[in-house]
Amino acid sequence: MKRIFWVFICLCLIISISGQVKATETTKKETVKKAKTVAILPFSVHSSENIDYVRDGIWDMMFSRISVSGKIDVVSKQTTLKALKRTGKKRLTQSDVYALGKKMKVDFVVWGSITKIGNSISLDGKLVDIASYKSSVGVFAQCQGMDEVIPKMADFAKRIDYHILGLVPATFGLPPAPAAMPQPAAGQYPRETEIISRMKGGRGTFTSAINPDFINAARPMKRRGFWMTKRYPVEFKGMDIGDVNNDGLNEVVVIDNHNVMIYQKREKTFKLLQKIEGKHYDNYLAVDVADINNNGTPEIIVTSIRRKTLDSFVLEFKDGKFKKVASNLRWFMRVIDSTGSPLLLGQKLGIENPFGPPIYNIVWRSGKYVEGRRMKIPEGLSVYGLTIDSLGISKKERIIALDEFDHLCIFEKTDKPLSKVKVFGGSDEFLWKSDDVFGGSNNCIELPGTRGGDEDAADEEDVTFINVRILTYDINNDGKKEIIMVKNLSSVGRIFKNLKVFTASEIYNLEWDGLGLLENWRTRKINGYVADYQFKDVDNDGQNEVVLALNLTIGGMKTRKSVIVAYDLNIQSQ
Repeated sequence: MKRIFWVFICLCLIISISGQVKATETTKKETVKKAKTVAILPFSVHSSENIDYVRDGIWDMMFSRISVSGKIDVVSKQTTLKALKRTGKKRLTQSDVYALGKKMKVDFVVWGSITKIGNSISLDGKLVDIASYKSSVGVFAQCQGMDEVIPKMADFAKRIDYHILGLVPATFGLPPAPAAMPQPAAGQYPRETEIISRMKGGRGTFTSAINPDFINAARPMKRRGFWMTKRYPVEFKGMDIGDVNNDGLNEVVVIDNHNVMIYQKREKTFKLLQKIEGKHYDNYLAVDVADINNNGTPEIIVTSIRRKTLDSFVLEFKDGKFKKVASNLRWFMRVIDSTGSPLLLGQKLGIENPFGPPIYNIVWRSGKYVEGRRMKIPEGLSVYGLTIDSLGISKKERIIALDEFDHLCIFEKTDKPLSKVKVFGGSDEFLWKSDDVFGGSNNCIELPGTRGGDEDAADEEDVTFINVRILTYDINNDGKKEIIMVKNLSSVGRIFKNLKVFTASEIYNLEWDGLGLLENWRTRKINGYVADYQFKDVDNDGQNEVVLALNLTIGGMKTRKSVIVAYDLNIQSQ
């Protein structure tokens, strides 16, 4: 009898333990089930200007705000981007979002759009419940500036958390947070300050760090080395430097709308050697100095347009005077000099996009300038605001260019169309893009009929801007080339497509570290708009100077007065 009793007791213990194990397993499963999965999509953008910094800032904020440890898991950006890329769609409907959520096997998807017109920003954010196929939570807001955007998105993120965790009904006005609402742990938002600062500032930091080797170079340009000409009652559009008359000294070649002027600095004077006048209906766009025909005398290469036809030409000093050795050239032209040997680039005028055609090397052959090889430059980039060079310690040449929104980009050499290089999710050829803007130009052409089949705009004119050049040079002799880059500044920013008003400028020195561009130094703000610039020996002392063709502003207003300014650099070799 005792034996039966003890067998009964053992069976009860086994059943009890099994029940506890099953209960524990059930509890664990229920705990696992409580963690909801959320995919956050980058918001689509509707704006005439580049506001990627707003989209990226909102995306980062949603990631940092929505995730709740053990309760809400947010799918990684990389996984989300891969899933988006597989859809092959640039714009998603709610049906697309639902299908995407199903494929990603998530419980919820956050998506939306941003529309910016002037300083007004409209937000339309949604939380899609994949199981019920409905937008459970949404926010639509009209904001004036980033100060209003940030609290709206923070409110949206809080609503999402409340809904997913079932703390309040879906249609609610936010009450004070209940005690059960999980609060973020200290340090849960390590990038929050950076994100908010970037969004409120209207831009991102374009450098990965400030190079510590150049902290002492905060004032790279010597005040005592500062030099400036008198004011000229014209608006300079382009400038270059070289020995164009074979006298053994460098001259400064400047263009305005339809004149070429050749100056030379002699001690304290800046003497006009010759003025070559064009027709009043000419529109000179750019000027370069280089010996392309290899006869020992640098040519003056002028890009000019008459109405809708490129009419570029080349001047050369022969028999004691400047002669036109080539005319009716149908290219936008720019000289780059990254290897010590000048390279002349040419680009024909496109129909819908003036800078749509491919870029060629223009060479001297059989007594004339002709197209040589097609350059491995993404098709759709402008020949202006572009160079080719190896950066950092690498000897591999890359394309350095300003895009249509004035962001500085680094590309691998390729002749693919830009539309296939700058794709959603990135490409092998597109290495980097700055958050900040550089360059910027008031120099433009107006071309009627470039909008392609738009009858309403047939009589209107599209404005196309001729961006400033990009220079590279190993200034501090450490074996690594840096980028010398102008940034023209505007009080109204770059809001308007067909209007740019720049009234101040800065000069930057940037260095490539393999991941991004480091800021070595920048100048203080310069009063005036830099139409063109060079890093060459303007005063024939054997040392290069930063030389600016500067259009002056008075009281923040643009004037028709220009000067040539030169600065000695205060950078010591490393």
